Amino acid sequence: MYVSSIMSSHVVIIGGSYAGAKVAHKVLKETPNSKVTLIDASDVFYFNIASPRIIAKPKETKVDQYLIPIMDKFKHYPTNRFTFVQGLVNTVDTSAKIVKVEGKQDISYDYLVVASGSTTPGTVGKEAIPFKTTGADIREKVEDAQKRVAAADSIVIIGAGPVGVEAAGEIAQAYPKTKLTLIASHNQVLPDLKPSAGKSAHASLENLGVKIIYSVRVDDSKQDPSGRFTVTLNNGKTIEAALVISAAGNIANTSFMPRDALDSDGWINVDKNMRVTSVTDKSVYALGDATMYKQRYALKINDQIPVVANNLKNAITNTGAVKTYDATDKLMVFVPIGSKTGTGQIGGWVPFSFMVAFAKGKDYFMSRAATFIAA
Repeated sequence: MYVSSIMSSHVVIIGGSYAGAKVAHKVLKETPNSKVTLIDASDVFYFNIASPRIIAKPKETKVDQYLIPIMDKFKHYPTNRFTFVQGLVNTVDTSAKIVKVEGKQDISYDYLVVASGSTTPGTVGKEAIPFKTTGADIREKVEDAQKRVAAADSIVIIGAGPVGVEAAGEIAQAYPKTKLTLIASHNQVLPDLKPSAGKSAHASLENLGVKIIYSVRVDDSKQDPSGRFTVTLNNGKTIEAALVISAAGNIANTSFMPRDALDSDGWINVDKNMRVTSVTDKSVYALGDATMYKQRYALKINDQIPVVANNLKNAITNTGAVKTYDATDKLMVFVPIGSKTGTGQIGGWVPFSFMVAFAKGKDYFMSRAATFIAA
């Protein structure tokens, strides 16, 4: 009966980035004879952690370092245990246990894992700057963004969180003649970190020639026929620029989920076991950026992966104890500002700038990017 139960269990995972790929490997390794189907809109994993450097310094990055074929990391599994489906998920029917993928046959599941992540306002649309995975055309979007950044004589970056600060530092270092303005809606950059981290980031950005405008929000950004932008702030002032980059806010990639699975902002509600709260048979899990947990950092996702994999094994085999996710606000964030300095936070401590530069600023982990979706 035990073997029969395992053989009948089909785990479908939506999202082939870090969270989804790691859960897939753990299920395949730890729950023998289960079958996994991994679905993603792209057939490559985009190492978006390094996106500020990729976009600002194309000569210092290699395409095969940040665009990694997903199947390369799963080809050692037999075909009766693993399937990769490239396609866009349109609908999840949790009652019928079916995933509908655009242009594909419906995929039935016994257990579903949603690791579809999030995007940013600036990652979508014609003027996209791909800080996040955006689908099958990611290489074209990256190369287009690189060209537009290189050609701009002036750039406004909206949002002074980690991505905005990193992008400002990389662009300012790569193009010192470009007039660069960073818009911060709070009274410090990196508002989620300690004030001393914000002060350190301010000093580093200022040394690179970045102008920072604090405590304002963008009301409007319009592009004229010549391609130049006018950014209107909520204090009535305007800024002219050749390029506007939005690094503010996150948008959940969850439009395919039933409405009752989401909170008012579109994030998936999960319990302490990472199970979707609206699904009464406890067959649907979610993790990573798509969930309602606000700390969308790699460290926190790394804590969620073993919880989901363990609880899937427990549900399928009826063995072992159920694990819970510790959602306490522990931080480990490194924010390089160019290649030589940076700041961040480890618990309650702000690391020295040289430590951030050495740990992350050197290559944004690109030399290890493939390991992020490996077993």
